[in-house]
Amino acid sequence: MANELAHLNDTQLMQNLQTLGTEFAKSGILGVSNPSQGLIVALTCYTEHISPIEFARTYHIVNGRLSMRADAMQAQFLRQGGRIRWLVSTNEKCEAVFSHPEYAPEGVTLSLTIEEMVDSGIAVDGRGQLKQTWKSFPRQMLRARVVSEGCRMLTPGIVAGVYTPEEAGEFGNTPARTLDLPKPREVPAQALPEPEPEPESTALDMEEVLLANEEAVNMYLAKIAWIKENQTWRNLSTGQKNKITAKLDSFITKAKAYVVSLEEEEEN
Repeated sequence: MANELAHLNDTQLMQNLQTLGTEFAKSGILGVSNPSQGLIVALTCYTEHISPIEFARTYHIVNGRLSMRADAMQAQFLRQGGRIRWLVSTNEKCEAVFSHPEYAPEGVTLSLTIEEMVDSGIAVDGRGQLKQTWKSFPRQMLRARVVSEGCRMLTPGIVAGVYTPEEAGEFGNTPARTLDLPKPREVPAQALPEPEPEPESTALDMEEVLLANEEAVNMYLAKIAWIKENQTWRNLSTGQKNKITAKLDSFITKAKAYVVSLEEEEEN
């Protein structure tokens, strides 16, 4: 997409990006519900030289703000040489050792508990009740917060200017801030090509995509009663996996849209 727009002047470029944003909103792709959110998607795809599918695997839009998925932060951290050793991951506590050969070779231990999240007000709503996402998925929410803190501490360049969906959902009553889009970068080796809008993924390995979107996938599967508590997509039957493979992109879009709807519901 970036190559196709490179020859345009600033005015033409913005007009084209706005048109793309409007089309994203009309189609409902990536959970985009209005042209403003669509423009954020188009701008991010342009500046980062990524396709809309790669955007979906990396970002959410929560309360009009760009947020990076915790699993995308973790993947970037590991690609940059970081290591995470999980010590505890339960519904009550998450603890892990983050290390990096250059920035923290000896490792840094980070931990969070559900009690700390409740005491700080992060995990409770305006009535003092545990938020639905924290009530239904405490282990995943704690893990996402620990990942965000560890990546932000050791390799802040990964998350400069953006937050996880869990963090962004807490800013609903704060003044809007300028969106800090990262500078253009070269397309990484593993990124998807950038052709015309892509059909349902057939070339992608299903398990790789589910793993990259694991938290959203598991939450959505629990919602539609395909898995039980403490199960994951790995517990699906062959028939269920075949159904997902047949419409993989739309399934991932629905899963992410469901998570975003929960986060927005908590803010209302």
